[in-house]
Amino acid sequence: MRGPILPRLILALAVGTLLSSAGCRAGADRASSGPVSIAQAEPAAEPKEPSEKMEQPSPRLAEPLICLWQHRQEVDIAPLVKEIGFNTVWTSDQPYHGQAWEQTHMYRALQVPGVKYVFAKIERIQWGQTHEGSIAHAKWVAELGLSHPGIIGLYLNDFYDEVEEGRRTLDQWREIIAAAKSVNPNLQIWVPHYPHRGNEKRPYDFDYQGVIFNLWDKRGLPNVETYLAQAEEQHAGKMILTGLYLNNSGRETDWLTEEEFKTLLGLYLQHVNAGKTAGLRIFCACQLAQHPEYIAWAKEVLKDLKPRAAE
Repeated sequence: MRGPILPRLILALAVGTLLSSAGCRAGADRASSGPVSIAQAEPAAEPKEPSEKMEQPSPRLAEPLICLWQHRQEVDIAPLVKEIGFNTVWTSDQPYHGQAWEQTHMYRALQVPGVKYVFAKIERIQWGQTHEGSIAHAKWVAELGLSHPGIIGLYLNDFYDEVEEGRRTLDQWREIIAAAKSVNPNLQIWVPHYPHRGNEKRPYDFDYQGVIFNLWDKRGLPNVETYLAQAEEQHAGKMILTGLYLNNSGRETDWLTEEEFKTLLGLYLQHVNAGKTAGLRIFCACQLAQHPEYIAWAKEVLKDLKPRAAE
């Protein structure tokens, strides 16, 4: 890579390379609890009749969201933002305990030149959150969103996984959503869609405005176009971001190859340019810092990103 950014990027990568692959994954948005089976591609379930909890439409964004997941806050993302063109960061704040806005990860991310938007999230019970804490956190984020328009969404981390694992109930998730909406009705609620967990069979019959389509396991690559088409049909009328993982396991054999990376990111870019999706997300900052070849490959693909046509 050339240009004046190179010395700063080298410094940032030096920080990133101190982190092990396993350490990078701590706090990830999908925890592996053993061997993962890839669901066979099946027709999406018939959509249910709209409920009163699904009435709020999803707003159209003024520009595609090019998102970076950053859960290791010590990694300097400024060089990555400048090199790749990220305009959105997925942040990882501690559960609300009275911290000031200026003490948050959200605030720090928005100070990075080029970053316009951030997502907050409700963390998994597995990683120390409580239901009561989740409700307080949701209300806090919602209130911040009233005065900080850069907060464009609240992500309910591993929504259906939490239900399947017995960590939360659907009623508890609905309570969290209602708590956020009671403070800020315009706060967007975002949820994940994992093909490897059969999420195309889930009803998604609650109030949400956006969804992250996550190809978490590279073994799903042969069916990714089918999976994505199913998700786009299932979540018609909602904003969709497509998620890409460089490596979800920490095993050296599981890093995406150059061909795999460019093929997947290229597919995602086609759907953004066609207006089928609202943007894309790369997981994660510390892995990009460890493996700068992905930076070069991402730049090569994303140079073909089209600006959104004015309505």
